[in-house]
Amino acid sequence: MPTPRANSEVCISVKPDLVSRRIENRFRQLLEAAPDAILEVGADGRITLANAAAETMFGYTRAELVGQSIEILVPQDSRSVHTRYRVGYAESPRVRPMGTGLELEGQRKDGSLFPVEISLSPNRSGESASVIAIVRDVSQRQHMEMMLRRSQERLRQAEKLEALGRLAGGVAHEFNNLLSMVLGYSELLLPAVPRQSRHYVEKITASAKRAAALIRKMLAFGRRQMLEPRVLDLNTVVIESCRIASRLLGDNVETVVLPALEPAWIKADPAQIDQIMANLASNAQAAMPQGGKLTVNVSRAEVGENNLAGHPNVPPGSYVLLSVSDTGSGMTPEVQARLFEPFFTTHEFGQGMGMGLPSMYGTVVQSGGSVNVHSEPGVGTTFQIYLPSVQPEEETAPPATEQQDTEHFRGTETILLVEDQAPLLELSREFLERLGYRVLTAGLPEKAMQISREFAGTIDMLLTDVLMPGMNGRELGYHLRKERPQMKALYVSGFADRVFEHSGGPDVDEAFMEKPYSFDELARKIREML
Repeated sequence: MPTPRANSEVCISVKPDLVSRRIENRFRQLLEAAPDAILEVGADGRITLANAAAETMFGYTRAELVGQSIEILVPQDSRSVHTRYRVGYAESPRVRPMGTGLELEGQRKDGSLFPVEISLSPNRSGESASVIAIVRDVSQRQHMEMMLRRSQERLRQAEKLEALGRLAGGVAHEFNNLLSMVLGYSELLLPAVPRQSRHYVEKITASAKRAAALIRKMLAFGRRQMLEPRVLDLNTVVIESCRIASRLLGDNVETVVLPALEPAWIKADPAQIDQIMANLASNAQAAMPQGGKLTVNVSRAEVGENNLAGHPNVPPGSYVLLSVSDTGSGMTPEVQARLFEPFFTTHEFGQGMGMGLPSMYGTVVQSGGSVNVHSEPGVGTTFQIYLPSVQPEEETAPPATEQQDTEHFRGTETILLVEDQAPLLELSREFLERLGYRVLTAGLPEKAMQISREFAGTIDMLLTDVLMPGMNGRELGYHLRKERPQMKALYVSGFADRVFEHSGGPDVDEAFMEKPYSFDELARKIREML
């Protein structure tokens, strides 16, 4: 018996068919694990292989796919074109990477269509030739891209509106000072004008007040006006507003009001809600010259992370939803894109200034809400206004004041008047001195602080503009009242909400008046506080 040699080599032979099966199994595992549909198509256009993803994507079983023409996976109206393209590709096969600019669609077994990207690779084995097609469903990606584009567009629109709001607010601030002087000098001039000429001064005053109303709309758009919010039931305000609006809309417009089944508590300025309803009713009337239907609906809306898609522009939270719909002419996407821009209007010249909807938008956002618009030409328009829902509170209405002549509001106290606009400073000083007050004047906050330090007597009130160089009026009041705690403070401005937003509303012994104001209002307010 032969003895084996040391270090002899052990030879293991592996059968070729075993290696082939291992490669084939590995190939099939990769094929079945692929997230994209993989199809092999023969030269005759029939499917010879399909993976599990192809079954899931198209809704056919593998047995149903194999042997069928590849055109069953193509939309009906594209099959003839696809056949010609397939024949041309077979004559000149080449690798075509995924997503080379073609917008393609696939068709499922149930007939539904979906967007796809397809990568093609020629495959030759011996005498036979086929094509390997990798199909990717891109519907989810396209949806995400669309949502991203919408978000970017909303962001651009918001940035544009914010920039316009800052511009509007800055312009309004300067105009308010000018209008304050026009109204003030008109009031001072009126008693000295002969009776037969007084109507001219009255017309000047009326025009200035109309200009002031426009300025308030600009401030509302820029979210710079001072609101006087209180807790209220939106149902009550809307019902009353619609009752008035229905008279203005005329008999050919049917107004339907659908209040919420329970109180819809919000915190807002009721006058601004009335203005919102008036603006929307006016726009609806313009959109329905031949008549139609205006539907106003109040409801509750809960916006959560799971339903944000149905409430664009609205953060999660509890809201009261005010929906105002008309059956009018509707709007094109181009008009909708500019809807909240100041002075943009589709009305004829002289029929509107284009500030109604911008001011509405500003007021809603300043109140913590959001606005969505849905419109289609020939169908109508729906405005959806989301206002934060709050808990009811006990509130008492302020006592009514009797109308009295300015002379009833005379006084002898000392007022420190601070105003950086020299003409307005001089005008206000003259008016207050006519009422009997002792007036100390300063054009800048630093000068006012110096006067306060050097004046030995009592200063009963600080009357100051809010926006001034170096130091705002609120800061000035804070410093002066530390040294003179008994001094009252009356702040005036038409552009002040940002100051009070960051420092809180007026404290005890403080008050705010919006410019432009009449001297009668100023005299009344000073006497109220003193």
